[in-house]
Amino acid sequence: MQATQAQQAIAQLSPGLLSTLQLNRLHQAIEDLTAEQLSWASGYLAGIRHHQAPVVSTPSGMGATIVYASQTGNARSVAEALAAAGRSRGVDIRLLPVDQVKPRELSKARLLLLVVSTHGEGEPPEVALELYRFLHSTRAPRLNGLKYAVFGLGDSSYEHFCQAARDFDLRLEELGASRLLERVDADLDFLARSRHWVTAVLGKVDALNATDPSNVVALHRPHQSPHHDRCTPYRSELLESRRITTSSALTEVRHLVLQVDPGTISYTPGDSLGVWFRNDPMLVAEILRRTGLEGAARVSLENQDVTLQEALSSKLELTRLHPAVVARWAEVSGVEVPQPLIGDQRALREYCSGRQFVDLLAQFPAHLDADALVQLLLPLQPRLYSIASSQSEYPEEVHLCVSVVRYRAYGRDHLGGASGFLGERSEAGDSLDIYVTENPGFRLPEDGDTPIIMIGAGTGIAPYRAFLQQRAAQGDSGDNWLIFGNRHFHHDFLYQTEWLALRKAGLLKQATLAFSRDGSGRCYVQDRMLDQAKALYRWLQEGARVYVCGSARMESGVRDALTRVVQTQGGMEEKLAGEYVEHLRTQGRYLREFY
Repeated sequence: MQATQAQQAIAQLSPGLLSTLQLNRLHQAIEDLTAEQLSWASGYLAGIRHHQAPVVSTPSGMGATIVYASQTGNARSVAEALAAAGRSRGVDIRLLPVDQVKPRELSKARLLLLVVSTHGEGEPPEVALELYRFLHSTRAPRLNGLKYAVFGLGDSSYEHFCQAARDFDLRLEELGASRLLERVDADLDFLARSRHWVTAVLGKVDALNATDPSNVVALHRPHQSPHHDRCTPYRSELLESRRITTSSALTEVRHLVLQVDPGTISYTPGDSLGVWFRNDPMLVAEILRRTGLEGAARVSLENQDVTLQEALSSKLELTRLHPAVVARWAEVSGVEVPQPLIGDQRALREYCSGRQFVDLLAQFPAHLDADALVQLLLPLQPRLYSIASSQSEYPEEVHLCVSVVRYRAYGRDHLGGASGFLGERSEAGDSLDIYVTENPGFRLPEDGDTPIIMIGAGTGIAPYRAFLQQRAAQGDSGDNWLIFGNRHFHHDFLYQTEWLALRKAGLLKQATLAFSRDGSGRCYVQDRMLDQAKALYRWLQEGARVYVCGSARMESGVRDALTRVVQTQGGMEEKLAGEYVEHLRTQGRYLREFY
């Protein structure tokens, strides 16, 4: 870490008040921190100082309402960083998840800072749908007195990059609100852009407050212990890694058990677990060979001086080829990548699908220096897995259901990044860096009497295992129906003995199975839904909540099938049936988790 950054962090403790020994100890404590960890630590130290400061009066000033709409936790982390930085500067901050915002109260707000991710085909996260629809309805109020700023998160490899942020930004302007600064659309490597945005936003707020000293507001809140997130993960021990598909199955799926301290890590069924991983050493070696670079070469990354070997192993994305990387490769390497590929975003996305960075090197070889290579690649991203356990049942554990990605394409064998790390290179006793990502848009009903229908394919069954463990622990009386699909009953029925035991005990009211490779004709979950149309519609009429977990393509098929069920059983026209299903979603009775 650079000395100037360390000094800036230490300065927040009131310079001149620390002894030489204390300063040396503090330098030692932070010298190995990354930029993200330093940012978190600075906010933590500022929070301690702020908590200890004398409380001053809080006149009606330019306070800020920070709202985040998060699907994977990234939007929340940006919002929390902004809130911490604002509070350390004496700004009155109100931090809210989007589902806690009362839409009509926006007309009373003076400053709105919105951090929003984009989900699916350009949609806002499930938890943001109510606010999104309200703002786009005729009931939305005029917002002439509101100043706002929007920070969008997305993945430019998808067609509708940051569309939700764009929609919110445009609609707020249409309703009369004025931008504090222009919207920022951040890609997967969002951390640097988010830090710049936080600085820019607070600079604007300072300028507003400077015009009227009464706007300066000090807000003093009880100190909160730091929580674990992607920048400050929890170090967990892997207790068990067990294959739960047969050796004859086409896909290897493993059940993982990780240790957690319930006093430090808590989760709710429906949440996901973020897992950091190291890239395959063989993949790193192949990249070094193809680029002609030495692993011992020193590079600067995240304000740290590390070897190229370590950067490729633990800090850079190698197993997901991103369109931005292809474009950068063509620019910095001098290789002639076909222009139609670079100029056509759809063709570029199709090219990247299923390819890894090494495939790009193999097709368009070139040599460049080590620093250029690390600047070319995107930062390594943790992978999220649906949690497959309830903490009510396993208070000191968290369970995962992981499909190990293996395939052959473009003349070589491919192995998934995190799944290969967990499935092939991790064993009981190893340490893993993890964190919980809350998913309020995929929760059990608060009323335990509510029936639920759980639709999933493959490892999409994971959250339902957690659901039924939780319902059993709570003594919920609502009926439970599982609709599950995979390839073969004998090879791929994940957690088969557990589901059969739940069925026998009566906790699982109904189980409908679809195994696409058994028998002469292929059968998928949407086909079985149509077979059970009468019962499905009856459950819907009785107030059942529907959950869908699986691939985006599978979710689309399920929604079409559900619309067909409503159409045939409810005697509705197709358009009206589609509106019925959309109304279920608006009511929070049709919940999706797809990838």
